[in-house]
Amino acid sequence: MEPRKLPQNVPAEELINLLPHKGKMFLLDHLTQHDIVARTLESESLVTKNHIFYDEALDGIPSHVAFELIAQSISALSGVTGCERGEPPKPGFLLSIQNYKASVDRFKVGTSVHVAIKKIDELDSMLTYSGVAFSSENPDVPAVETTITVMETTDLKVLGV
Repeated sequence: MEPRKLPQNVPAEELINLLPHKGKMFLLDHLTQHDIVARTLESESLVTKNHIFYDEALDGIPSHVAFELIAQSISALSGVTGCERGEPPKPGFLLSIQNYKASVDRFKVGTSVHVAIKKIDELDSMLTYSGVAFSSENPDVPAVETTITVMETTDLKVLGV
């Protein structure tokens, strides 16, 4: 695999090749920023009635879905890193979600959810990220904040898979 520098704004059509998520479980519309050295990434997702987590009673998606957007952003960072280093993305496994706080109960249809992640700790193959999601309705106030720990591996046999 040849190393390839990606533009900062990566559209869904290219991004889908960097993540294991497919079909309706592919939730990111595009990346707006990424830095493989600083281990940061920002993404956007539009809330529509076709969203897999759409709830008619809420006319949107529940705010806790933001943790999946944050997790997919972490996966996207692994994919971008692999692409830019000429390596395949490493499979990742969610180990924990901590310090989850939500200031909203939902993201309404027609709004965009902006996610920002940053690596805050690393121990061997375990990485911890802070993740924040903002709604386009109130872009200056975090709608959801959490800390997610994942494990990346190049060998699924270590997990018995």
